[in-house]
Amino acid sequence: MKLGVIGAGHRGRIAYARLLREYGDVEIKSFVDIDEKKLEACKKEFNIDDCYIFTDYKDFFEKMDEERFVDTLIIATPDRDHYDVCMKALDYDLNILLEKPISPNAHEVFNIAKKAKKKDRVFMICHVLRYSPFFVKIKELIDSNAIGRVLSINHNENIGYFHFAHSFVRGNWRNEDLSSPLILQKSCHDMDILIYLTGKKPKYITSFGKLSYFKKENEPSGAADRCLDCKYKDTCVFSVKDFYTGYPGLGWRDVVDVTRTKEGLEKALREGPYGRCVYKCDNNVCDHQAISIEFEDDVEVVFNLSAFSNDVHRNIKIMGTEGEIIADDYDQIIKVKRFKSYKEERYQVISNASDHGGADYGIIKAFYEACHGESEVVKTGAEESIMSHMMCFASEQARKESKVVEIDDFIRRLDE
Repeated sequence: MKLGVIGAGHRGRIAYARLLREYGDVEIKSFVDIDEKKLEACKKEFNIDDCYIFTDYKDFFEKMDEERFVDTLIIATPDRDHYDVCMKALDYDLNILLEKPISPNAHEVFNIAKKAKKKDRVFMICHVLRYSPFFVKIKELIDSNAIGRVLSINHNENIGYFHFAHSFVRGNWRNEDLSSPLILQKSCHDMDILIYLTGKKPKYITSFGKLSYFKKENEPSGAADRCLDCKYKDTCVFSVKDFYTGYPGLGWRDVVDVTRTKEGLEKALREGPYGRCVYKCDNNVCDHQAISIEFEDDVEVVFNLSAFSNDVHRNIKIMGTEGEIIADDYDQIIKVKRFKSYKEERYQVISNASDHGGADYGIIKAFYEACHGESEVVKTGAEESIMSHMMCFASEQARKESKVVEIDDFIRRLDE
């Protein structure tokens, strides 16, 4: 496999390219990104020839017209660039791994899926949770009738106060006009996993959510525009003074400053987006949101996502006619309680240390195997991923218009 990566950020470079590099027959051949510092870091890390480093994806494809230097492509650009890059990539005979969301535009989601369906190559969306050992085990328990017929689910995505501040207040996904709404960018994962676990089609959806806290009226008196200049830099829980040099922010250090030097980090925090006061950014996505969904066969789901949690984790309670499943991916423990027996069964899921509880490793393994002919491992092709996106788009309509949205009607109206 000869791999190209369009989008040299955390997902493209660190989460996916590094994992694929572990396979002996994978050659990381090319990187594309508008950030020349990121490209320089990629060039050094993966030993990329200058002729395969590009600042514009159009130049990448022009080079492909001259020389077929890759056969496999990761697309991990900002959300709003997915459509143009992916539609172009589908004109080439490439295996493609596309970061979620497919697109922040519903029509574009359908167009990509329609075009991908016509190609006889691997096309996978990074809905990584379907490959998580944690959710795979829960799915196995449901399908084995461990709790009877599933009727109710409470599912929570606890984003974590620090993760939210980094990614959704200061970072790339802070403003839906530049990227996509929070429910789509962060939680199309969760809509997808609910479809996966229930095996049902969603019928109706409604949603409530707001940006309540991370805005100017909540800033402390006399707060500076940047953390390093602020009198609260040693006391504010959102201060970045020491955030990117230790837990929990060290993992994002490369996102903020690819030089990994003390001087480079300070410059980035004084001049770049990640050093700004969380109450004075150009963010507009919700910081908390609640969604209710009615699936087929009377399955009711309540989903909640929130910035206001201490840790980054998902927890879920699944209620069936003969018992319940209670699980948290923070400790990777799944509890099964069956009615009448009053006994609890516990399953400790063991996963590797990669992100999303081993799911990143799982999807890369599946992608690699699919590229080598094992097509049955693909759980997240374009067609499988459409509905989760439609749920997100419909929930935003429901939230903004204070209404219940019928999913099928919402999809029909897209064609009008």
